[in-house]
Amino acid sequence: MDVETSLSWRGPYWYAGRRPRRSGNVDAPEDLDISLVKMFERGSVLPRALPAAVVVDVTAINLSQLGDFFDWLAPQVKDLPCDVPFYVLTGSKDELPEGVQATAIIDKVVPDDVLLMLICIHQRALLRSEEAQLRRRVFGRIPGFGSAPHHSGSSSLLVVGLSGRYLEWQDASEQKVEVVGAFDGNMAVEFMSQRAFDAVVVDAPFDDAIDYMQQIRRDARFAGLPVLAVCEHEEDSILLFRNGASDVLVGENRRETLTARLVSAIRFGKRRRLADRILAESHVWLRQQINHGGLDVEHYTNYLETCSNALAVKGLDLWEMRLQPENFGLEIRTPDDLEEIYNTLISIADATSRDEDLVCLVRGLGPVAVLKNEAGTSRLQKRINSILSHTQL
Repeated sequence: MDVETSLSWRGPYWYAGRRPRRSGNVDAPEDLDISLVKMFERGSVLPRALPAAVVVDVTAINLSQLGDFFDWLAPQVKDLPCDVPFYVLTGSKDELPEGVQATAIIDKVVPDDVLLMLICIHQRALLRSEEAQLRRRVFGRIPGFGSAPHHSGSSSLLVVGLSGRYLEWQDASEQKVEVVGAFDGNMAVEFMSQRAFDAVVVDAPFDDAIDYMQQIRRDARFAGLPVLAVCEHEEDSILLFRNGASDVLVGENRRETLTARLVSAIRFGKRRRLADRILAESHVWLRQQINHGGLDVEHYTNYLETCSNALAVKGLDLWEMRLQPENFGLEIRTPDDLEEIYNTLISIADATSRDEDLVCLVRGLGPVAVLKNEAGTSRLQKRINSILSHTQL
């Protein structure tokens, strides 16, 4: 799994039944967390303060009121100024209302530390999706760009294992989703290298399932892909979660609940894949702009303003680093020296920053790195200084 250990943005939790635990440094006082059950019973409107996540355990809500509860909650989540991770915790036999639009529908036995890790992962994924949409608006579509194979293809589900339930997975998924089978982990990784999948179901005996998931997660291209693991015994589910499962399907599941969990995973996986493709496309395009003198200032300042406004909604700041040679004690003797140093600084920044950070050459300004958190600036500064101290330019 694409492991994240810290929240991208902090805030209270909105919870029903299960309150996510905070690890290490407290991100927000627990008395600011919002009990959704209490607010629902009072018929209250939820505060506008952006939550870190919304977590609803359906067993905490009276079954006869479940539909009314989600009818009350859904528009308030939708009206938040940006997307937040929204989790529905359920069991194999629990009922869910139709049309629940959650980031993920997960088995309620998910351990606290794994739930927190999923919140961190999904916060970052939402930031990446927002960044991809922003770049598409500001920079436009990039003509002639060929997507990598693992970003290309129609919406699809990969089923790994020889359980004999392949037809059940076809029946549980939406008609427009193609279902592809793979015998084992090696075949799964090979298939995933050749075309895109939005989610994976590992339907195999426990030991094989652990092995297959680890094979998938070891490949950085698939580290953030939703992977659902099937198990017969509830006591095995904790280990499956800890070994890379995004969700665990225990025993026999209600068909409607199973479909909802698959649809939720595939929907999120598709959003993740589209963001990956746009960010990869824009990365190549931005590198190509170096050959044309760099990105024009108008596009760059538009990007800065738009991105800064989007981050401000989450209480985050944008950090701009001007990668000027003099900032790193480098002396420029000739125009060729300047070009070489620019390329070196951009290459280091590219390797050190995340996909959702912007690294480019701006016409008239030189190399810049626009980062989404302050820690990234110190990390990049140290990395550049370290490499330059061992490099003869």
